[in-house]
Amino acid sequence: MSLTAAATPVSAQRRISFKPALVWLHRWAGLTLGLLFVLMGLSGALLVFEHDIDAALNPHLFHSATACAAPLGVDAAAQAVQAQWTKAKVGGVFLPRHEGGSLRVTFKAPGMETGEAMLDACTGALLGSRDRSAIGLGAQYWMPMVQTWHLNMFQGKSGRLAQGYIGAAIALLLAVGLYLAWPLKRQWRRALRIKLNQSAYRSHYDLHRSIGLLAALPLLLLALTGFYNGLPEVVGGMVARIADVGAERRSIARPALKKDESAISWGEAQAIAAPYLQGGATMAGISRQPDKGLYIARLVRADDWQRTGTLRIYIDMRSGKVLEAIDPLSGKAGDRFLAALFPLHSGQLGGTAVKWLLALAGLLPALFFITGITTWRLRRKK
Repeated sequence: MSLTAAATPVSAQRRISFKPALVWLHRWAGLTLGLLFVLMGLSGALLVFEHDIDAALNPHLFHSATACAAPLGVDAAAQAVQAQWTKAKVGGVFLPRHEGGSLRVTFKAPGMETGEAMLDACTGALLGSRDRSAIGLGAQYWMPMVQTWHLNMFQGKSGRLAQGYIGAAIALLLAVGLYLAWPLKRQWRRALRIKLNQSAYRSHYDLHRSIGLLAALPLLLLALTGFYNGLPEVVGGMVARIADVGAERRSIARPALKKDESAISWGEAQAIAAPYLQGGATMAGISRQPDKGLYIARLVRADDWQRTGTLRIYIDMRSGKVLEAIDPLSGKAGDRFLAALFPLHSGQLGGTAVKWLLALAGLLPALFFITGITTWRLRRKK
């Protein structure tokens, strides 16, 4: 017997054993990651409409009590919060998203690590406050809790990193499932057919496979963009290998502001960023980072992909000098690609129809988890 003839059965055996190995991987990855996938999907479906749901649950927080021609200045908004919490460190002031909306101020204070205060945009009166990391039964805590779970499972930075790796693992689970469900000889009509008047095993299998084929690509998109949200530096480095990407923006910083060192005010930072309000751009808000010696103004372009704005102006807190204006939508191909990932994941890119499609996609992991388990159990019985 020749060496070639002897090797052929081994090669064939390897090809035969390849698919069962993938079936095993898909089954046990689904059983171990399935519940997480379900919770990610359900929370993500809610977060597509996060602002609308939050405003409906807490109308007193999102609507100013009085009407006026122009909202309160950012200086006055920061001072209003510090009058309420004398030891507060204000981190950001965000302007109303719509006419008659409230001002939102983020801050840290003793006992409130991620404080959020809503102010009347005309008078600066406090409409309400909450700690976004708190767990509570009140309606004001519901959407922040959903968002915190979705971002980091209540585990802070380490949880966010874990979510990135979970997103990659779910993407692998979906890719293996898509490979296993892919119809041979392009028999798509048969692959997408769901016959409920047959054995329970076959009906459950058809549901799992057919809907999986239809939904695999949108769910893969959500999993991979979730991978980016948890590990932006890793994904940014990967994209930089194949496309042009601008300089690393997280490195922009100045020495930390000392305790008694003078700095420009919130209002001055707003005025410095004002010349960039061109072509229909609006001011979304300003954040203050004394540990990096920076103010960062966030502007929303008329054609922006993100409701909180992608155009950012970095301002030196000491001198008021504009260090850099970051506009990824007008940047290199890699910058535009990276700037699209979060809006794609959150449903901000594409309009209302895309939001509803993403919300529906967020419900499907529950269907796959249930039909996956029932198919497995019914097959074992057979």
